[in-house]
Amino acid sequence: MDSDHLQEISERDQLWASLRGLREEIDRLATGERDDSQRQNQLILLLARIVLAEMNFRAQDSDAA
Repeated sequence: MDSDHLQEISERDQLWASLRGLREEIDRLATGERDDSQRQNQLILLLARIVLAEMNFRAQDSDAA
């Protein structure tokens, strides 16, 4: 692996680790608890962006293999 790929993996791991602080809110969303607050809408957007970035990373990673 080259240094850019290792950097991407490190950043990705840090991102996933940072979500631990939002665990309670994510748990509530996962059970269907919605309040349509601005914060909850921002969290949904953030999670969608993270999932999309992960999907893109995995697609690139499988293309490189």
